[in-house]
Amino acid sequence: MIATALNRTWQQLLHPKFRSVFLTSLAAAGLSLVLLISLTVAYWPEEYTSGYEWIDNAGFFLVGSLATYILFPAISTTVMSMIADQIADAVEDEYYPHRRADRKIPITDVVLSSAKLMLVVIVCNLIALVPYIFLFFLTGGIGTLALFIALNGYLMGREYWELVAMRHMPMQDVRRGRKKYKEKVFTGGALIAGLFLIPFVNLLAPIIGASVMTHIFHHLADDA
Repeated sequence: MIATALNRTWQQLLHPKFRSVFLTSLAAAGLSLVLLISLTVAYWPEEYTSGYEWIDNAGFFLVGSLATYILFPAISTTVMSMIADQIADAVEDEYYPHRRADRKIPITDVVLSSAKLMLVVIVCNLIALVPYIFLFFLTGGIGTLALFIALNGYLMGREYWELVAMRHMPMQDVRRGRKKYKEKVFTGGALIAGLFLIPFVNLLAPIIGASVMTHIFHHLADDA
């Protein structure tokens, strides 16, 4: 199921119907990354310096990298939520024309839901920062990677599932479906979280995530 979803997503990335959505999503993700880096630079405490430029540069790089990996998934997903409908519509037009969404969700509801998730993701990852660092030194980074994917896989799976499913059913049914198919939703979320760890690919992660979760949703609907 996941392999099929990825294959179809890859094939569709440059499809004419998907191209405008792809470029819009890519621009949104890029702007999110630029904003995040700009904020890191703007609020970097210049008064706290070591006196050694290389140490200060290394510290800035480390903090900037941590901020990017912790905050970028949440911020870019929130931005992407505003155009998630377009991504899902493009997928459904191509592969599921007989099951296109018939519910229109107010953009304010989508943004508020995504903003809540953004705060949850940021808070959870900040809480996990100490375990991240501890596991990095204890396991050489493998434990940190596993914890990041497990934590954010759950959160991303939940959010992307809701963004797709709420276009087709009431919210109580969305939550019921998420619990019923929690393993598959988590697998999709873990894939999305993993994509956010790969430089440059992470710019495409919100687009791929929305597309893959749309395929997962319809695959599970076929099995229901």
